[in-house]
Formats: sequence, structure tokens, C-alpha cells
Amino acid sequence: MPTVTIDDRIVEVPAGTNLIDAGQRVGVQIPHYCYHPRLSVVGQCRMCMVEIEGMPKLQAACSTQVVKDGMVVRTRTAAVVEAQRAVMEFLLINHPLDCPICDQAGECELQDYSFKHGQAFSRFRYEEKRTYPEKERIPLGPHVLLNMNRCIHCTRCVRFTEEVSGTGELGFFQRGAHKEIGVFPGKPLDNPLSTCVVDLCPVGALTSTRFRFAERVWYLDKRPSLCTGCDVGCNVTIEHRRGRVRRYKPRVNPEVNDHWMCDHGRTTPERYTELPRLAAPRARRGDETRPVGWREAIDAVTQRLRARSSDGTFAFLGSGFLSTEEAYLLSTLAEAVGSPHRAVWVDSGPPRRIPNPAGWLEGRDAAPNRRGAELAGLVPGPGGIDASELLVGAGAGRCSVLFVADSDFGRAAHDAKVVERLRAAQFLVVMGWADTPLARAADLALPVATHAERDGTFVNVAGRLQRFGAAFPPPTQVRDALSVLVELLARFRPEVAGWSVGEVFAEMARRRPAFSGHAWARIPATGSSLASAPEPTAAAQG
Repeated sequence: MPTVTIDDRIVEVPAGTNLIDAGQRVGVQIPHYCYHPRLSVVGQCRMCMVEIEGMPKLQAACSTQVVKDGMVVRTRTAAVVEAQRAVMEFLLINHPLDCPICDQAGECELQDYSFKHGQAFSRFRYEEKRTYPEKERIPLGPHVLLNMNRCIHCTRCVRFTEEVSGTGELGFFQRGAHKEIGVFPGKPLDNPLSTCVVDLCPVGALTSTRFRFAERVWYLDKRPSLCTGCDVGCNVTIEHRRGRVRRYKPRVNPEVNDHWMCDHGRTTPERYTELPRLAAPRARRGDETRPVGWREAIDAVTQRLRARSSDGTFAFLGSGFLSTEEAYLLSTLAEAVGSPHRAVWVDSGPPRRIPNPAGWLEGRDAAPNRRGAELAGLVPGPGGIDASELLVGAGAGRCSVLFVADSDFGRAAHDAKVVERLRAAQFLVVMGWADTPLARAADLALPVATHAERDGTFVNVAGRLQRFGAAFPPPTQVRDALSVLVELLARFRPEVAGWSVGEVFAEMARRRPAFSGHAWARIPATGSSLASAPEPTAAAQG
């Protein structure tokens, strides 16, 4: 591979690597607007001009490739600095000075570069600025608004719809300084990945209808996590303020979702505000419910599970929203009480296709971790009751104890007929974060953390094991499901008392062949592939 020297830093890169990417490998940030690693190179903004030894003129770093050994590049010479100032002056000539009211403020590349590479004055008369009357707050589709006065003509959004989504809704109209972005007549921007153009826009020209003016971005805390909208397992950043999730943004993982995520995935945190929260343990006596303490709740479940009845069975219904570690603990609890009746239910969803460098991944489950739950042991044993028998058949009526590990496992948790079938169990335990009709029908309801409040792993449609972490702690009376299941299992296996998520994963790796050789602390940021991932079964699908 050829070597290149960038600002006295030497790096070896594959032949054909452009200078922006080469610079990033040694920590040299070359400013740019139009360039994006997954879009075609157009060399349009001219912000990335650099000086290359042996070449008489400045060159655009985005369109200059490292093709021979010994190339020497400088990004901070007087000529480069002057070129960057000139580009910034041209970009700001017609740009409105509305940073205080712009929704992009705080994460605007034009704003950042004006401080780093611009100048503190303008030689252009304000009254001669070009404007786009009637071109503010224009809906391009259901998820994206356009403010044309802020556009710097980088064409990232146009190239995205042509090259990534393949839908081609956006185009340039008019010519020269008066050209503008717009949708073709009768073709709104409504593809499944449409909000990605907001992520790509380096300024405030394109904004999300869902997040617009919801929060100032500098108030948001950020935590890497995984999307729960389907089984693709898109890598996301949870952005929240004081425990309220404000938005999901895609986090780069070339093995899964690359730089993208679908519009559906961005809506998934809204369920945490749309559904009422189960805030404290609750027990039912007759038609009345009363709050109970956690010790009393765990004691009640333990007593029921130890009272082995000859005319009843213990059944455990899991969910594709459980972490792999939680699913493992639930299956191990079933083993501890000698029950083969354990299963997982996941609704089928419309296909969600996410592009990546290898092609794409397509998710069909309406939950992120059906495969992980099954690999962790949530599958019926010999003669075991499967999920469809519990939800569609009369399996629950045979149960002395039915433990449902997710109060919002799918549409069935809100279906009165299904809730009535599950209510046929002699003692119904429901664990979950949402106070759904199923939770309200339970003899004992246990409040646990949401996905954003706990640590764990998911296994996606390609069999890729990925970690996620808690973005913020749960409310006072709410515990994470892993600690609840550890405490419950410790009543039957005292050696597991106090286990952390890492210790649970370590035991799962010893006992479940699919996870053998993996360690909690060594799971890469991009995840790691498992040996196998089961295909959907009729019993597991809704």
C-alpha cells in the first residue's frame, strides 16, 4: 500500500483512498461540505482544498486519490487558509444570519467552519443578498421540511435519493446562484429512509418534522445504543434530556446499517411516552389492586413456583424485546423449576431494508432480539407449551403460574381476547415497563426498565451479537429486568445472587453453544458474528 504524508504525519492507505479519508486516519480533519464517504464525489463545495508537493495549484482533497507512494500533502499553508476563507466568504454571502432561531444551531458545519476558517466581517452589502421568498418551512414530505434560504447547494440530499435510497425524489431547479432544491411534481420525499437527508444536510436547510424545535441540541446527553424497531439492529445514538428520549440518530456501523436508519426506527422511542408507565410493583386481590414492595413481590413469585401442583404447570413467555441475558435468565429459571414450557413471541412486521456496503439487511420481525432469545434458551422443551398455544389456544388455562416477561411484547398485549386467555392461568405474573391491559390484568405486575435504561445484547437478523448500554437510570421504584430475574433465580440457585450483566453473559457463553468464545468485555463496538441464528418458526411469529 502507498504511504502519504499529511501535515508531517505519515500514514499507509490502500491505493485509491482519497485525501479526506487518509487524513482522518492520522487525526487531520480536512474541512468539507459536499463530500460523504457513501456518496459519489462531486468536488462541488471546494472547501477541502489542499496543497500537494509537486502540483502547481491547490487540489480538492475529496477528488484526489493516493495512487503513488510518497505523496506529501499540507492542509495549513497560507494558500490553503486563504482559499478556505474565500470559500467561506462566498457561502456566507447569501446565507441568513438566523443562527439563534435555526434548528441546526449547535451541530451546524457552516457555523463551526465559520469560526475555524472564516472571517469576522463581510464585504457584501446586506441589501443585495439573494433570498427565496415563500421558500421557508416547505414540506418536502411527511418527515422533512425545507428552508431554501439556508441551503449551500452541497447536493448531498440529491445524491442520497439517487444513489442510496434509489428513489430520486429530489433535484436541482434553476441555475447559478438562484438554483434551489425541490421535489419533482407529484413525487414527495416519502421513501423509508427519507429522514437520512436531514442527517446529511450540513446546515439548517433540511429539518425533521419530528424533532424540529423540540430541544436545543447542546442540552442533550448522548449514549450509543441499538434500535428496537425491527431485527436489523441498527446502531443508534440515544439523545435524551433528563431521562426523556428526544431522538434516535444513526451511529456508523458498516456491518449493519452503515450511516443510515429508517424513518420507522426513529419513531420507536415515542412508545415510551405514548403508553402509561408501570411505576411500582402491584398485586391483585379480587377486583382490587394494591402497591407492594419488591421483597413481597419476589417472595410471592417464589412461593408460587415452589408450590409444585400436580394439576398445573409453570409456563414462561418471553419477548423479542428482552435482552439476550434476560432471556437466558428466564430460560434458566424455567429449568430450575423443571418446566419445559418456555417460548418467545414476536409480531411479524413489514420488511425494513437498510443499505450497507455489502448490500443491505432486511428485517421482518417487529422486535430486535427474537434470535438472541431463542439462542439463549427460550424455546419449548419436550412436550412444552409454545407461544401460540398460550396466546391463540387454551394453553394458559393449564398453567398454575404463567410468567410473562414483557408487558408490551406485541399487539397481543393490548388485545382484550388474548388478555382474557392469558388471564385463565391460576396466577399471572407480568413483568414490563408499560402499564398495558395485560399488566392491569395480572395478579402481580413487576415494573422494569425500558431499553434505554438497561444494559444487554441483541442478536440481529444476520446473527450479529451487539451490545447496548443504559442512557439514563430508571425511575425510583423501577428495576432492570436482569436484576429482578437474578434475584428470583437466586432463590433456587443461590450462587447467582448479585450477578452483573457481564457475569450472566459469561455463564450463558459457557452453557449455550452459539455464544461460546464470546466475552462481554470483548464485544466490539460494531458487534461480532455468532455461529448460527435460527430462522423464524410458526410458533414464534405473530
